[in-house]
Amino acid sequence: MTTGNGLPELIMEFLQAPFQNLSQGPLTIVIIVFAVQLFWFFGLHGPNVLSPILDGGYIPLLNKNTDIYNVGMDAGKSLSDLIPTMFTWTRGSFDAFIWMGGSGCTIALLIAIFIFSKRDDNRAVAKLSFPMGCFNINEPVIFGLPIVLNPILMIPFVLAPLVNTAIGALEIFLGLVPAGVLDAGWATPQPIKAFLSTSGAWQSIVSQILAITVATLIYLPFVIAANKAAKQEKKEETQA
Repeated sequence: MTTGNGLPELIMEFLQAPFQNLSQGPLTIVIIVFAVQLFWFFGLHGPNVLSPILDGGYIPLLNKNTDIYNVGMDAGKSLSDLIPTMFTWTRGSFDAFIWMGGSGCTIALLIAIFIFSKRDDNRAVAKLSFPMGCFNINEPVIFGLPIVLNPILMIPFVLAPLVNTAIGALEIFLGLVPAGVLDAGWATPQPIKAFLSTSGAWQSIVSQILAITVATLIYLPFVIAANKAAKQEKKEETQA
């Protein structure tokens, strides 16, 4: 009676809207990505732990881009015309720009292992993990190598997503790639998921190739270091 609005409208205006505006800040996105990786380091499922923020805060924002897309299509505009207007970072943006193959962009780690690793144990884990990694399921590699409680692999596991965050945010800000128009489902293989979630924007595929390439280069020195560590361990065992 006082405001002329119902309780849902008041919650949206005074609680949800301010939090959603805060969620678009680059620092907020970086903190969320860092926290997800940190939880994984201790064996906790980062996206599930932070699902109230990731899902509750970012899924509703998808509607904003969807509305822009629908209005633009009704007005006869092309997707290329609409891309510069889709600045809103959504839940799918994390999967499309940062977490290819799962948290940590571990699909890049598997690629680095296939190309450069000489360790039989790591290659065995990579072979078993890759089919599931294509569907963004990466527990086998996180617990198999392991990445959990591994201070060496933790460095690229955190660094690669943060670099991809910067690349993805810059691409969206410059209007090169749409942030997302619909939810294609988290288990949809990449880059099919990015292509579908952006309603067929080919730019999303190029963006993912770039992000995976950069992440692979970040993981590469640590894969090579693991090779050297294995040689040293074998040498010490032989001497013993």
